[in-house]
Amino acid sequence: MQDIFSMPFFDGYELISYALDAELEEKLFLRWVAGYQFAMEFKEFKMQAGGDIRMASVEKADNRTAGEILDTVKEIIG
Repeated sequence: MQDIFSMPFFDGYELISYALDAELEEKLFLRWVAGYQFAMEFKEFKMQAGGDIRMASVEKADNRTAGEILDTVKEIIG
C-alpha cells in the first residue's frame, strides 16, 4: 500500500482501477463457471450480467463547481 501512496496520483488511480476491474472480471468468471458455462459463452454472460466490466458509477463524471461540492459537503457535515 505504501508504494501506491508514494506514486503520482494518476498512476495510483490507474493501478487501483485495474485491480478493481480484474477482481470484477474474476468474480464474473467464477459465477459463469458455477452455473452458466454450458448454457452460454463467457462473453455473452458478461454482457448480460452488466455490460462492460467497468461499472458506470466508477466513471460517472461530476460536473459540479468547487462551490457546489463544498455546499454539498457542508450539508452532509451539518
